[in-house]
Amino acid sequence: MWNHFDDFIALCDIHNGGIVIIEGDWSNFIPVRLPVEWEFRGDAGIHPEIEGITGKEVVLLIEKRFSKFERFLAKILKAPKIVKRPMHHTQSMLWELMDGERTFSEICEIMESLYHEDIAPVEERIKAYLEVFVRLNVATVFKHREEE
Repeated sequence: MWNHFDDFIALCDIHNGGIVIIEGDWSNFIPVRLPVEWEFRGDAGIHPEIEGITGKEVVLLIEKRFSKFERFLAKILKAPKIVKRPMHHTQSMLWELMDGERTFSEICEIMESLYHEDIAPVEERIKAYLEVFVRLNVATVFKHREEE
């Protein structure tokens, strides 16, 4: 289904120590959540009639990694060991839709039907969200292997 590494590298360019997603036709690319801890928060919001899609706010749970000194200070100050990073409602919806089955094009259609001009231009906005997810190392994007 996916040609994982080669297609991911074709999408990305290493620039100043970070990953920058390059331009191109994304219609058949498939965004995928990486295995990270996350949870829902709050009531269901606007969402499509798709099983398993809730429209709730998504919160990423990111474990802090301390140096020895930071660990010492964290213990004294009783700092939390997990950072909770809540997402905007449109980012939360994208997160729910990134199940490894839907293409970029399908996700854009769903997002546009839900948010209309609030997310326009939809392709650029979704690409920007995906770039953030990739930089945070919580998602990746694969190219769907074409039938030969």
